[in-house]
Amino acid sequence: MDEQSISSGVDPLSPDENSNDSPEKMPGEDPVPLQEAPRERRHSSHSIVRIITSDIENELRVIPSIQEKEVEYEIGPLEPQFWKPQNIMSVEDTPFSRRYLVLLEVIFGSVLGNMARIGMTLLTSYSNEYINYHPGTCLWSNFSACFVMAWCNHAAYFWHNILRNSGKTNMKQVALHTGITAGFCGSFSTWSSLLIEVLFKTLDGLNGGNLLPNHGYGVMEFFSVLLVQMGVSFLGYLLGKDFAALLDIWSVSRKLSTWFNYRICRAIELTTSFLGIAALIADLVVGLTIPLDTTWKTKYAFSLIFGAFGAVLRFRLSKYNGSFGLDWFPSGTLMANVMSCTLISILYLLLYGIKGAATIVTGQVHRMIVNAFSAGFCGALSTTSSFVNELYNLDYPFQRYGYFSVTFLICFLIMLLIDGPYFWTKGFIES
Repeated sequence: MDEQSISSGVDPLSPDENSNDSPEKMPGEDPVPLQEAPRERRHSSHSIVRIITSDIENELRVIPSIQEKEVEYEIGPLEPQFWKPQNIMSVEDTPFSRRYLVLLEVIFGSVLGNMARIGMTLLTSYSNEYINYHPGTCLWSNFSACFVMAWCNHAAYFWHNILRNSGKTNMKQVALHTGITAGFCGSFSTWSSLLIEVLFKTLDGLNGGNLLPNHGYGVMEFFSVLLVQMGVSFLGYLLGKDFAALLDIWSVSRKLSTWFNYRICRAIELTTSFLGIAALIADLVVGLTIPLDTTWKTKYAFSLIFGAFGAVLRFRLSKYNGSFGLDWFPSGTLMANVMSCTLISILYLLLYGIKGAATIVTGQVHRMIVNAFSAGFCGALSTTSSFVNELYNLDYPFQRYGYFSVTFLICFLIMLLIDGPYFWTKGFIES
């Protein structure tokens, strides 16, 4: 039997449907009537058209990538939408997301994510910086979180080898994946800080004393911050996706899988789930005992605790993705971002709103707690990495532009209604 016939799935003993050779005429068989010849010619012309159309489609068809082939033939035999889930935070098809292990992984990821975001904000805040924003920009943390998110979702060989002999068919069934994406990346990035940065650059406030020539330039600042922030975040996502493909091409993921299997992954999950709770307890003890003027206490200690609650709330809200009659719309992520933007606009009003000769909240301890709630809880409750990942994975342009417009307009208008009138009547001051 011909190997080519076997690989193509065609039985060599069956007659070829596209063959022009007529079958041999059996003895006693009636000849084909002449009046059926035009019908055969019509069928022949239709076959030629179908063949030409099929050839054109084959020429225009995009060659699938290595990851797509892996997902189609090895990773997802039961079609669990492994390669292109509607959004990474969607848990409507994952009842295992209520397991305590997954929740502990989210908490551990939130601790690392909040530490990384606050640290990177402090690291990138210096004199004469490219982006002059007094509280500190979230540009670099959003870029990095989107990069890690894209790598994690497109590392086909990596997750394929972990899923082998695990009894699971989807990377979302692995608690470590949820800890990286929903825990670390979701807390490392922040949507509320991005929007508050857009707002105050538009209003010409909290800019380190570098005022615009006039308030009309706030329109340019609005588009500058929005386009740079979203453009850099999407760039990070695309670079992370290509980085995952590059690791597959270089067989790095394949070599890594020789020792990083499901048993090792399970050991890491159990270890980090314990470390997450231990880290929060240690952070609380240290935060209550060290002096008030230390950097850890003023910037990190209470932010990490509040951030864990924000990350868990965002993860719980993700179960509403695809609800309310729109199976493609990430309603849970929208609710998390709207709640965070509402809270952070109120907290910024308390921190920077002018009352007399000072701000509304003046006490050092009070300001530390409010600032920790803003950076920790609101920062972890909102997410840019999941938002970008959802936009990338939506199927149609109207869905992408619709989801972005609804999220941005609702969040920005709420912030403008809360902080705008006070800024125009009383003002905001940097302190």
